[in-house]
Formats: sequence, C-alpha cells, structure tokens
Amino acid sequence: MRKILFLILIISNLSCKDLHSTENNASEKKDTLLKRDLSAEKNDFKPGSIKKIDVGYYERYQKLPKLTFEAVAEKEFLALVEKEYLQMVKPEQNDQFFFIQTALKKHRFKKYRDYGGEEGMSGYEFLGYYPDFKLFAITENSTAENLGFGQLILLDSANEYFYNIISFGDGSIALPIPSINNKYFVYFYNSVYEHKNCDIGVLKINDKSKPEAYLSEYTSYQSDDFAIEKIVWKSDRIFYVKGYQENYENKKWVKQFKYYKTEFK
Repeated sequence: MRKILFLILIISNLSCKDLHSTENNASEKKDTLLKRDLSAEKNDFKPGSIKKIDVGYYERYQKLPKLTFEAVAEKEFLALVEKEYLQMVKPEQNDQFFFIQTALKKHRFKKYRDYGGEEGMSGYEFLGYYPDFKLFAITENSTAENLGFGQLILLDSANEYFYNIISFGDGSIALPIPSINNKYFVYFYNSVYEHKNCDIGVLKINDKSKPEAYLSEYTSYQSDDFAIEKIVWKSDRIFYVKGYQENYENKKWVKQFKYYKTEFK
C-alpha cells in the first residue's frame, strides 16, 4: 500500500512540473511575441536615419526660367478635366500614432494636434498616397512663438527615400499635382499674411533609377496679383489657375476670382 501511495505522489509531482513547465513556455512565447510587437512599433520616422532629399530651393528657382501667365475666361477653365492622382487611404493608427509600411520597414509617426497654438507642439499628418509614383504624402507640423510651421514630405514606399519639398513660407505647400503624363509636379503656396499673393513651383519628375535626382526644380512664379484656389493641368506643359484676391466688404473678406493659363517649354 505504501509503495502505491509513493508512486502516486511521484506521478503527481511530475505532472505538476510538466504543467508548470508548459505554462512557463507559453508565458515566454507570449512575452517574445509582445516584445516583437513592441519592437515593430519602435521604428519611429527619423529623418536623420533614412535617405532625405531636399528639393524646391528658392535659390535654385531664381536661376531658372520663370512662368508667364495670361488671363482666360472662366468657361475655358471649367472645360478642363481634372486628373485623379491621390488615393485617400487610411493608415493603421492608434490614439497617438499612425503607421506606414514601406517595402523595408514599418514607420511610426506621432500625430500632430494643434492645441490652440500651444508652444512646442510637433508631429505629422497623413495626406494620402500617389499610386502612380508609390509615394506617401505627409506633412510635418510644429508650433513655436505662436506661429505654425510645416513641411510637405513625399516618402517613397519602394526605396525609403523621402523628399522634403521646401516651402516658400512658414506653412506647408499645397499637395503637388502631377501633369497629365506624370512628367512634372506643380505646387503652390499662398501667403498667410497677404490677400493676393502666391508662389508656384514646378518640379521635373526624372528617372527613378537615380532616386537622389528623382525630383528637380524646373520653373517657378511669384505673384502679387492673385492667390490660388485651384490648379488644373491641360497637358504636360500647360496648366490653368483659378486665382483670387480678397477684398474686405461688409465686415468680411470676400474672394473675387480670375482665371489664368501658362505654358512652359
């Protein structure tokens, strides 16, 4: 009888050890998976650690030919067909961050929130995806001395290059618009402090086999006569502008629209 009880105690003890070992292994596996998930989220977007290219330098534009515009009728502008070029996809996100998966890694971006111009706020905002170019459009925003600042970034999902398009002013430029056959990008910036001023930049889209030279300054324009509501391409070298100037009437600012056309070589 004693032998039987002794055997039962040994078997029970071994079973408990096996169960405890199994629980430990399961716990270790869970911890490992959790660590992998956390490490994946630590791939913060750090411009200093990837391939950054600055384009849109004012000094470079100054050395290049300038655009010229002529006034056109509203009906000529309205006859144009706008090209669809941006996908408004929703990235993976949580309360504090959004994530973009490229061919090489997942990047984490801290969301920007403007708490009434609170000092020192900084972060990113996702704008969309250019499927023809495999580029994500993102703005980097910050506040300092009660002013807002911004830069537009195009992140290449294939090769990790990101193109920082330098603004003509403090805030970010408007989203670049590709020409009909994707030969050029045009973008603009309206002055925050004026009511009929803008800058326009045109970037040439080059061969992607040399990513460091993928985008290059081509031509530009600075206006003291109109700000920009919309730009629409007609061809790869012709685009139209819906421009405006603001006049103060009846205690409010009212936009008065005019339409323009430009063609460059």
